[in-house]
Amino acid sequence: MNGKPRLVDYSLFPKPKPKPKIIKKPVVIKSTDNSMIINCIGLFILVIGGLCIYQRYIDRDKTELENQITIIGFNKYVKENIK
Repeated sequence: MNGKPRLVDYSLFPKPKPKPKIIKKPVVIKSTDNSMIINCIGLFILVIGGLCIYQRYIDRDKTELENQITIIGFNKYVKENIK
């Protein structure tokens, strides 16, 4: 009488069926090369920056002349109002 008493009769429970192994297809990750797109965007930004700098270079003399006219006009206005 050294055996353990069994409180449950396991023969009444159905044995679990083994699950069928599901073979998954390997997921192929397509590595898209975005370096061409990044290079095009960078080149586009450089071209726009270059055009802005070139436009400032072209309009430099005109801007200086407008600033001088504004300063002379302000100086004349101040002199007239002091008298």
